[in-house]
Amino acid sequence: MQTVADAGQVLFDEGSGSLRMRLKAGRGSARLVVVFSQVRVPDGKFGLERLFARTTHACLFLNQPDNAWYRGADAAIDAAIARAQAMTGAEDLIFYGSSMGGFAALAAAARWPQARVFAFSPDFRIGEPASQSAAAGLTADAAEPDIAALVSAVRDGRIEIVTGLFDAYDAGVAARLAAAALPATVRLTTLASSHELHDHLYSLNIIRKVIATFARDVREECAARSLVVDVADWDGYRAFAAASLAFAQGNAVDLGGLAAMPPACNPGVELLRAAVLEHQGHRGAALECLEALERTIRADETLSGLTKRYLKEVPRRRILLLTELGRTEDAAVVARQALSLHPADGDFARIAGAVADQ
Repeated sequence: MQTVADAGQVLFDEGSGSLRMRLKAGRGSARLVVVFSQVRVPDGKFGLERLFARTTHACLFLNQPDNAWYRGADAAIDAAIARAQAMTGAEDLIFYGSSMGGFAALAAAARWPQARVFAFSPDFRIGEPASQSAAAGLTADAAEPDIAALVSAVRDGRIEIVTGLFDAYDAGVAARLAAAALPATVRLTTLASSHELHDHLYSLNIIRKVIATFARDVREECAARSLVVDVADWDGYRAFAAASLAFAQGNAVDLGGLAAMPPACNPGVELLRAAVLEHQGHRGAALECLEALERTIRADETLSGLTKRYLKEVPRRRILLLTELGRTEDAAVVARQALSLHPADGDFARIAGAVADQ
């Protein structure tokens, strides 16, 4: 076991093919956390490294800067984990990641059945339509397993999969997992959140509590903040995912079907509804939909606590629609309102200032 004097020391920092890896010593902990970077983390950097620097764990940080969802890196990943275990003497193994990193954590767990896993917002299958990996330019390979298959093997370590229901694709992933009869060692937790739910949970101080010792129950921590959504009927979420995919592929979407989708206010559904209305030429109706959504978000403590990146999408789309309708002064009012909530946003500042200078 490493000594306290070794705390924070970089034990190795190197690459193998497309994989980059950095092992940092812990502070007397018998735990090794393997942290898989999310997408768009540049070479030389590692996702969540600063977050885990505050913990006592030994940490193996992994990154694949070409954003290939760790395809082709299995052997290098396994070799790095085995080497890190040998160097730290770690007895407790945890795999951790979000989005690209979440999928990678689940894929590695299929080869390391003793590891515990925390996977946030993973794709169901690499490269399938509407997935984050497809947005990164990857295409599906029928020979590759989906995450339901990856977690189906007998294992000792528990798997926590946490995903949001405000993103259409993620809601569809959750619906498929819920229908997959997951083993008892796998738990799916669905939240009133977006794809960026890891950032959301960090902003609420949930993530730091969980990773400090990994003794706190992530579902219980989310439930304490009224984020957990226990779904009895998945039909609406399957319809949400299907409608979003159909719209993205240029196919017709039934607005009546959207009206029946749960929960009572799902911002993702409302954003999709507004996009469909705009595409059909009903800009005024789309604008009313977005205005109602923004009022609902401001009045709801859970919704108003979503990530800034997600929340800013509503006023941005309102501003675009108002501008297209020739209502530039109204667009500037929305920009000023948004700027009061997001003062560092240069786009809102520019739009607000452009009309004021006229």
